Amino acid sequence: MSLLSRLEKTDAALHLFWARWCRWLFGGLILLVLAWCLNLAWAVFYGPPTGGVRLIIHSELDRPILGFSVNGVAGGNAFAHGGGKLTCCGSISGDAAEVIWMLSTTRAQYDAGLRKETRHKTMPLPKREWGEDYLHVHFLPNDEVKLGWSADAWSPYEKRTHYANQRKIDE
Repeated sequence: MSLLSRLEKTDAALHLFWARWCRWLFGGLILLVLAWCLNLAWAVFYGPPTGGVRLIIHSELDRPILGFSVNGVAGGNAFAHGGGKLTCCGSISGDAAEVIWMLSTTRAQYDAGLRKETRHKTMPLPKREWGEDYLHVHFLPNDEVKLGWSADAWSPYEKRTHYANQRKIDE
């Protein structure tokens, strides 16, 4: 048997294989792509909210907060009895939140003998709805921490009478 006849037999066998299995191979490939597209569509329209989270700190403590984190996502700092900063962007998910914060001191507190302290608290993470990208972290006296999601920079724990009245007028 010559080399040419072997090549022709191999070519015929490959051609026969391709003719028989071509539609199954392409059909399987199309099914994989279709399954991936359906999974993506489900995640976009019906899946849980995902994406970047903006952390906003609110402090009612008599000491400055040097920094904090929620599940490893770092947040900003805050003055004593004051508002704080917004930091972007991290991914926070799960059912529990571990909040770690470092308390600093004012000059008078430092002179009185207070030093930096690191504190932590594990608590349930509130349920996140679609469009809620802001996680508000409220630090209250006695190591109390409140977490709340919102769709904008306004905390869910703050009263917004002007905004509520404006909304009624617009409707």
